[in-house]
Amino acid sequence: MTIRTPARALRALEDRDGRVCVMTAAAGETLSPQHRQGGAGGRRDKHRLANLLWLDSIANGLIESDPEWQAIAKAWGVKISLHADPELIPVFYRHLHAWFVLEGDERHEVSAAVALDMMLAFYGETYLMWKAIADGTDRAWALAARGI
Repeated sequence: MTIRTPARALRALEDRDGRVCVMTAAAGETLSPQHRQGGAGGRRDKHRLANLLWLDSIANGLIESDPEWQAIAKAWGVKISLHADPELIPVFYRHLHAWFVLEGDERHEVSAAVALDMMLAFYGETYLMWKAIADGTDRAWALAARGI
C-alpha cells in the first residue's frame, strides 16, 4: 500500500503499530517515522507503509552514525537494502519480542526461524554477521576485528 501524503502515512503507521519505537520500545514525543529503505528523492513507493516504522530520535541518529547500531538495525529489518522489497524483509519488534512481515497496512507475526530464512534468502551470509552483533555474541567481535 503506497500512501501519497505524509499525514495519511503517519495515521496508518500509528494504526498499525501504535506509537512505540521498534528498536528501544520507547514511547512519547521523541518518536519519528523512519523509512526502512534509505535513499534520496521522491521514489513512488517511499511512503509505502511496509517501508515505515517508528524510531526514537536518538536511535535514529545512532543507526545512521554508529556501526554497531547499524548492524543491529539491519539484523532486525529496521534498515534494509534499497534493492529489497519491504514486504519480504521481516522486522523484529523489540517491545513485542516478535518478528513480523509487513504487508500493506497489516503486520503478520512469523517465527524467528522463518525470519532467519527470509533474511538469509535475501542477504546471504552477510546477515549472520549483523545477527551476531545484534545478539552480542563473541563471533560478532571476531568478525568485526577481521573487517568482515
